[in-house]
Amino acid sequence: MINYVTYRKFITLKNGQRIMFRFLNHQDRENLLKLFLEAPDEDTRFLKQDVKNPKLINSWIDNINYQKVLPLVAVKMEDNTIVADATLHRGKHASKHIGEIRIFVSRPYRNQGLGSLMLDELINLAKLENLVILKAEVITDHKGVLKAFKSKGFELKCILDDFFLRKDGMTHDVALLVRPVVKREEAEF
Repeated sequence: MINYVTYRKFITLKNGQRIMFRFLNHQDRENLLKLFLEAPDEDTRFLKQDVKNPKLINSWIDNINYQKVLPLVAVKMEDNTIVADATLHRGKHASKHIGEIRIFVSRPYRNQGLGSLMLDELINLAKLENLVILKAEVITDHKGVLKAFKSKGFELKCILDDFFLRKDGMTHDVALLVRPVVKREEAEF
């Protein structure tokens, strides 16, 4: 069982910067809102929710429930600024063995390995939380993101035509990617 309050992991990015992983908490309201408000619209338009809406961020902070969603944040050590957010959403009922992964990395921290390290950590956390399957939905135009997930053992299961609807009415195809939490070659006997 994970101690959600004391959990910390320290990583080093490709550029040498030290970052801390921890779970989102009630003191993160302003920092999380800042992460999304400062992001260009083109970076947030493909997220499932309107993360620039303060009411949504307040709802997330006011209703933190680690049994439903594990919200992992990447924090700059110098000033406690949140630079990335990754979530592991647990399924319900007949899907309770499945976790859905979502990752957002702020632009200045892209191409430094942060997204991949957060994905690795979510896979490790899924093991600790006894999940069996992980899934991710990725816009098919995002070739780099698709490649990153595939490099971590996710397999393309299908393409969902016109599955994502942007606020402006444009639709995009979505790739459904799935990975067993523990792959056969990683299983311990």
